[in-house]
Amino acid sequence: MAYQIKKITVVIAVSQVLTRLGIKTFLSVIGIEPEYKELAHLDELDSVIPAGAKSYLIIEQSLLVKPESEYLKNISRKYGKSKILIIGNRVIENCPCSHFVLNSDNRQEILEKFQDFFSERDDTSTVNGAEDILSDRETEVLKEVARGLANKEIADKLYISINTVITHRKNITEKLGVKTVSALTVYALMNKLITPEEAIK
Repeated sequence: MAYQIKKITVVIAVSQVLTRLGIKTFLSVIGIEPEYKELAHLDELDSVIPAGAKSYLIIEQSLLVKPESEYLKNISRKYGKSKILIIGNRVIENCPCSHFVLNSDNRQEILEKFQDFFSERDDTSTVNGAEDILSDRETEVLKEVARGLANKEIADKLYISINTVITHRKNITEKLGVKTVSALTVYALMNKLITPEEAIK
């Protein structure tokens, strides 16, 4: 899948220099050539993100103050035009961001997640006016779930790993507040993401 990449500002808030270097190497592999701002602590964010500016924030989970979700909501409100990706051991419940790179991810999964994070259309867009927010990739996964595809079939169709599909499905159910396939299908139909004919295949 082709992604449109543009010149951007990437803020890497990670404690270890070697990890920051690794992140920059991954971004170089997928063609990202941004202006980098590197931080070892999140209390330095104000010094690198001008008011009203859009940045791509890559944040190490261990730097977050607990409760993590509330802390991230404050960051999201303060830097509302920015996108946030968390690197850590687990997905954070009720997180205002939808992008996670897990320490257990393999090389391919990390590349896919960075590509998704930096794709041209950002995840602040809504699904056909729906109140809840889905990223473009989450919307693609939702459509295939509503069409009745299994995780393996979705992974093969979208050229992503099964683990990535599972992560997207988890994010979708948390954002929409529904857990069953039938409820997700109804949501997709009501928002005209699929046709009734696709839902009954």
